[in-house]
Amino acid sequence: MARWLMLGCFGFLLFLGLAGWAAYAFLIRPAQTLVNDFRQIIALDSKVARQTAYTPPANGLLTPDQVQRFVRVQRSVKQQLGERYQRVEARLRQLANQQGGQLTLDYRTALDLFREGGSLVLEAKGMQVQALNHQDFSLEEYAWVRSQMYAALGYGVPNLNPQEILRQIGARDFNPRVELTKPEAPAANVRLVEPYRDELLSYYPLTWFGL
Repeated sequence: MARWLMLGCFGFLLFLGLAGWAAYAFLIRPAQTLVNDFRQIIALDSKVARQTAYTPPANGLLTPDQVQRFVRVQRSVKQQLGERYQRVEARLRQLANQQGGQLTLDYRTALDLFREGGSLVLEAKGMQVQALNHQDFSLEEYAWVRSQMYAALGYGVPNLNPQEILRQIGARDFNPRVELTKPEAPAANVRLVEPYRDELLSYYPLTWFGL
């Protein structure tokens, strides 16, 4: 009897140990690495040449030039990533389809993508900064255009706050939620953006990381 009891206790402790290891390997460590990369991503923003303020138009309308410049930024990142982007593109599309119409982002989804993409996100940010400079975007103008572009497709983009995500993870909440900003999209914006729907949606999950 004592032997079976001891074996049962050993099995239970082994289960707890494996569960703790799994939590660390699949939740805690990726979350900590993600937050660290968020900080590096924000640091890279300082390399954007135009740091001036941007005043959006009162009517919320995109210009054809803004749409074209925005699309060129995304295309530049994809082209530079090459095969690495192609390997995760199907997963990106799947995640985008799942997120359509949502007003909050479950960051477990982002962690899954982060584990699959590894350093891809951080490298893509460096490429994006170069493209922003080439297309003469300021950070504020790009952020506004990105919000309007995806709103025209029915998607919101997150206002990233790495410190808040880190606070939630520190409180053992490994499913932090981030609100998505989705302004009302003027019909004119929808007409301008719709021809680029497929390529914009395949890139959409990268906006969760500030891209």
